[in-house]
This record gives sequence, C-alpha cells and structure tokens, in this order.
Amino acid sequence: MDSPKVSIIIPVYNVEQYINECIDSILAQTFTDFELLLVDDCSPGNSPKICDEYAKQDMRIKVIHKSQNEGASLARKTGLEKSSGDYVLFIDSDDWIEKDMLNALYGKAVSEDCDMVVCDCFYCEENQKKILRQKFYGFDTVAVIKNIFSFKIRAFLVNKLVKRELYLRAKFPVYSRSEDYVISIQNVCNSKKIGYVGTPFYNYRYNMQSLSNNTETAVQGRIDENRNWRTLLIFLKEKYGNLKIFEPELSNRLNSFRDMYMQNSELKKISELNELFEIYKAKNFWCWKAVKPVKSGIKKLLSDRVLEKMKNINVTDKNKMAGQHEAKI
Repeated sequence: MDSPKVSIIIPVYNVEQYINECIDSILAQTFTDFELLLVDDCSPGNSPKICDEYAKQDMRIKVIHKSQNEGASLARKTGLEKSSGDYVLFIDSDDWIEKDMLNALYGKAVSEDCDMVVCDCFYCEENQKKILRQKFYGFDTVAVIKNIFSFKIRAFLVNKLVKRELYLRAKFPVYSRSEDYVISIQNVCNSKKIGYVGTPFYNYRYNMQSLSNNTETAVQGRIDENRNWRTLLIFLKEKYGNLKIFEPELSNRLNSFRDMYMQNSELKKISELNELFEIYKAKNFWCWKAVKPVKSGIKKLLSDRVLEKMKNINVTDKNKMAGQHEAKI
C-alpha cells in the first residue's frame, strides 16, 4: 500500500467536548490522501474511547495510546515517529479546519516545491471570529524569525504544512509551553522555500482549560516557557553566532518576559528564570518599560482613527448609494 501524501497528527488529552468537531472537520476534507494519527496522551474521560470509535469507521485513522502522559510536544513527536506521509500537519484537538485546507496547502507545496506552507487562521472566542493574518513579504530567514518574535507571523505549528523530513531533523522539547517557537523556528532555518496562502483555513479555539490559559498551572507554565526559550536562544546562537541580528524584536520579547516575572510575586523568587537573560543581554529594560505605554497609546490612537475613518467611509458610501437609488426612482 502506498504511503499517504499527508500525515495529520493530533495529540489528544481531555477534549471529549471538542474532539468530534475536530475529527469531523478532517474527514470532511476535499483532499483525501491522508492518514490521521490520534495520539492519546493518557487522557482521562471518554476521549480515548471516541478516538477508537472513529478508527473503526475509517481505515485512514490510527490511534496511539501512550503508556504515560508526557505533554503535547512529546505526544506530537510520538505521532511523527509513527507517521509515513510526505508532509505533516499538526492539529490541536480542540480546534477544527476548513474543508479546503489540505487541498490548498498541499497544492501550493507541490506546485512550488515548498518545504513549508503557511496559512492564515481564524481566532475563535465564544461566538466571535477574527482573522490572524501572517505577515509574509517574501522569504528571508532572519526576517521571518524577527516577525515571529513580534507576532507578525504566528509560531503556531497548526497552520503549517511541513515536509516530514524537516520535522525529523527538529529537536522536540520536553516542555509543552512555547514549544511551537522552538520547533517552528528550527523548521524555518532548515527550509529552502516557504509558501504562504493568505486564506484563513485553521480555526484556533480560545479554550480557558488549555495549558496556556490554565491559571492553576500558570507558574509552572512560565518556568517551562522560559526553559524552551533558553533552548531556542542556544539554537539560534549556535546557528548564527550573533543574536543582535534579531534586534529590536528579540530584546522586546525578552523584556516582556522580564516584565511578567517582576509583576508576579511567585515568579520573582525563582532564580532559574534569570538564566534566560544571561544567555542574551536584552536592550535596556527600564527604557523599554517606559517607552512601551507610549507606543501602545499611539498605536491605540491610530487604530481608533482608522476605525473612525472606516465608519465615515461606510456612511459616505451608504449616502451615495441612497442618492443613486433616489435618482433611479
């Protein structure tokens, strides 16, 4: 039997409320040459049973039941090791995708010989959706990494179709907080060509119970995030030598971490967190802290003015249309 063109890998943990919608959106894809690996990370509840039921209905679905819970990052790695597709797409089990996502991304990857193809996302909170546009203006590795640091390009693994061989070269971190930065930036560095599809195909659900939003694990989450960022900086230092090429975006990001730690009484006590700043001395923190609210204020003011202009334009357009309608009468 021929290997599938695409391997879709989903780490599954405590998502019985959302897993059906996620899997159904994959089975509804217009592109059908894929395998779906559901990696049960020792999930409580009915999630493992739901996965097994789907596997009985579709031969493309494989369920991997892990013997111990290790977190999303290593669950993805487990799925990767069992996969066989030319390209890999990771999906989070509480999200879902549009029916043409695989067709569009795989088509772009093959027609333009891309190592990675990125698409836009919908950010979904309650009943509201907003589009997260990825700021791709040509491909330059350093420029892409700087844009990832400044959120102009999202580090998400889930909106990226990537050649399996790239993922096999990447080192997956143990800690499942900001692991997407560590993995995605390795993939960017190892890619010869990256494609971009400016359509939101991925639906990213804001889930209060997810790792990144769980206040009960907030302190440990920040520690794990810090460890992954140290791994990332060490990788970039070995790759490029001089981290100053990522300025000012890198300093802005590191200063934002320092600011978070200083505002939390528990985090302030943890000396380990300072090791991140010992790897790279960010630009003056106090200057950044003083300028930040000024920049935020200007940005908000400009944003408000743009919105007001858009409202005025809409009103003008409506008046013109009303005038044209009256003229016809």
